[in-house]
Parts: sequence; structure tokens; C-alpha cells
Amino acid sequence: MGKEHLWTGAVDFVLVSIPVELAPAVHEQRIAFRLLHESDNALLQRQMYCRADDRFVHGEHIVNGYEVEPERYVVVTDEEYEALEPQRSQAIAIDSFIDFEEIDPVYFDRPYYLVPRAGGERSYRLLVEVMQEKQKAALGRFVLHNKEHLVALWAGEQVLNLMMLHFPEQVMDREELRPKDVQAQPAKVKAISAVMRKLKGQYDPAQYVDEHRRQVLDYLHEKAGEQGTVVAAGPEEAEEQPVEQEEGRDLVAALEESLARTRAR
Repeated sequence: MGKEHLWTGAVDFVLVSIPVELAPAVHEQRIAFRLLHESDNALLQRQMYCRADDRFVHGEHIVNGYEVEPERYVVVTDEEYEALEPQRSQAIAIDSFIDFEEIDPVYFDRPYYLVPRAGGERSYRLLVEVMQEKQKAALGRFVLHNKEHLVALWAGEQVLNLMMLHFPEQVMDREELRPKDVQAQPAKVKAISAVMRKLKGQYDPAQYVDEHRRQVLDYLHEKAGEQGTVVAAGPEEAEEQPVEQEEGRDLVAALEESLARTRAR
């Protein structure tokens, strides 16, 4: 499978510009289901329904409304919203270099890789080596998918890592959540410390597997191999509407219950 690049541009700081491409560091592995009509297995299509008129509404008659107060909305057209979108970034502008440990992990959003484009390999390699040697991370901003992002860059295994960062207004205030007026008992602290020393280890990603996803997939493949369990889609043509696992939790729960019964037998 070839490389998938989401954005091309450059990393800019002072008088240096390094041509790079943005590539995903992770890929989604959510189990998706299609909604079928029980009677004929035809693919179902979502439609927007208007309660006031008691009818379905075509997409060309749908507008965006922002609720400014209960039951009162400001209507914004697609053209108006597009006029407010930031211009696509040609570069990631580096504002400063910091110690990576200064970034609270709660601000981490989504990881990516920055890889060099043709002609930028030498300067890219130099930047990676210097950032590794100095143990520094870079903070910058750029626009991706019509949205401005705050990002942190740091050197990994001969490649630049890029982490999207949450803005402060997106992060919950810990002071509102922490227990109030609770003192830790010294004996309990000592006991927990002893347990932590006993369980001390090192993080190896290869040791961890998404057991739930594997169980569901094993069950689905096992069921697909049984006689009469695979059905063909019905005759009606419908726009494909995948449903993510979170949206189809009732179906997943049913699969888990069926899996448990199979194991019990």
C-alpha cells in the first residue's frame, strides 16, 4: 500500500524552509455496519425529516442554524460560512522551540508524521538530528481541512512527528474535577508505592491488542462461514451509509450476547 499524504507544504522558521508532506501516523479500525431493511436486506438511506411540515426535506432546502439562545437561531448559508474559513496553509510556521515535557499530555489530540519532499531531504535530516540532540519540540500553526491547528513537532526515529494540540478552551479545568479537602493517609501511600514498584515495567506497544475488536471480528467471520448467514443486498439502490460502532452499539451488544451464548454452549 502506498503512502497517503494529507497535506503538502513546508516547515518554516527564521530563514529556513523545508518542503514536507503530512502523513497519518494511525489508521482507524472501527468496525462499521450497514443498515439493512429486515424484510428484503436492502440498504437503507438516511433522510432529514421536518416535524412541522410532516415530510422529508431535500438537501437543497437545508440550511445551517446556530442556536444563540433557546429555540432562537442564526441562519448561516454555505457561502457565508465558506467566506469565514481560513486560507489553506502553504507552510507550518514555527513560533518557538520548547522542551517536549512542558506539554501536558491532556492537550494531545492526533498524531501524524512529517516526511520530506523531493529536494528537502538534506535540510530535513539536519533538522531531525538537531532536534534529537537538543531534545526540543517546536510549536507552530497551520490550516488543514479548513481549520487552523496548533501543533507540536519533535524528532522520532529519523522522522519528524507532528501532534495536533487542543486549544485551551477545549480542555476541562482539573480544579473543577479534583476531590476537595481530601488528605492521603501515609500508610495507604506506602502500600500503593509498594504495589507500583512490584508492577514496574516498560511500555511495549506490541504487547497490547484490542481484544474486543478481535472478538467481534472473529465472531463475524465465524458466522459468515455458517450456512445461510450471509445475505445479498436487496434490489433497491441506496447511497452507502456506513454506521460506526458507536452509532450501532445496540447491534454490537447483540453480537457480544450471541458470542457469550456460543461460548457457554
